[in-house]
Amino acid sequence: MPMNAATDVLDTTRTMATELVARAERETGSRMTAYRRVAAGLGVSASWVRKFVAGDPATRVSLVAGINILNQYRRLCERIEAKAEQERARTHALLEEFDAATARALDVVAMVQAPEARRADGAERGPRQGVTP
Repeated sequence: MPMNAATDVLDTTRTMATELVARAERETGSRMTAYRRVAAGLGVSASWVRKFVAGDPATRVSLVAGINILNQYRRLCERIEAKAEQERARTHALLEEFDAATARALDVVAMVQAPEARRADGAERGPRQGVTP
């Protein structure tokens, strides 16, 4: 593999690992706990994750660790997408309920306004010709 391609793969893998740690930190509230959680999923030490994410040039990535990072990141993305899909479905259902309620409310308004409109229309025209009050 050419050097720039290997560097690209390494950079991408490091970015993925960094995101895994950031996500775990948001969930746990602790950076060190996040390192341990990510490390457990990757089969490496928390120290290795910390060094790798920091860009330590002495930290080497084994094929197994790299694949584990890719797989863990893929699972994270799938969970995020599933949650987003659930939220879209929930939003869609709420909008349908809102549209139905709005349509019913507009029907009620139209029923109330119709007799008033006929009365107002009749008052504007004045008395009808040939009709004695």
